[in-house]
Amino acid sequence: MKSIVIFYSLEGHTKLVAQILAQELNADLLELELVKPLPNKGFRKYFWCGKSSVFREKPELKTEIPDLSQYDAIIIGTPVWVGNCASPINTILSVVNRSHKLEGKRIGMLITNLGGSIKKCIKQIEKAFPNNEFLKPLHFVNPSENDKEEIISKIRMWIEKTKQVIS
Repeated sequence: MKSIVIFYSLEGHTKLVAQILAQELNADLLELELVKPLPNKGFRKYFWCGKSSVFREKPELKTEIPDLSQYDAIIIGTPVWVGNCASPINTILSVVNRSHKLEGKRIGMLITNLGGSIKKCIKQIEKAFPNNEFLKPLHFVNPSENDKEEIISKIRMWIEKTKQVIS
C-alpha cells in the first residue's frame, strides 16, 4: 500500500511528528512551503496566523502537489490555529477538492496543538475528502525532540490499531 504524509509546520512541531510517522509507515513525505512565508515570531505570528485561519485563507503554495490518486492512504498533518487547520492546509484541501476528486482512499490526520479542541480541524479535513474512509486522528499536544521516544511509541500504537486499514 502506497502512503503519503502531507504536512505544514510553522515552528517544527508538526514536522517532527510527520517525519517520524512517514518513516514508521515507509511513506512519502511532502512538506507544504509557501510562496510568501508566514511570520513565525511574536505578535505578528499570532495575528497573521490567527487571522488566516479564522478567515480560512488559502496562501499560495510553493510546493508542487503530486498526483494523489497514486496513493492508497493520504495523511494530512497540521497544527491547529484558533481551532482550525493551519491556513496552508486550507490550500491543499481546496486543491484536492477542486482538482483531484479522490474517492475510496484512506485518510489520516496528524494534528498538533497546544491544547483545546481539534473538532473543527477534523471536520475541515473530512469535508474536503467526501467518499473516503477516515482513520482515527493522531493527536499530539506540544510535541518536541525531548518527547521523541513517546512520539514514536504513540505512532507505533496508532499504526498497530489501524494496521488492517493502512497496510
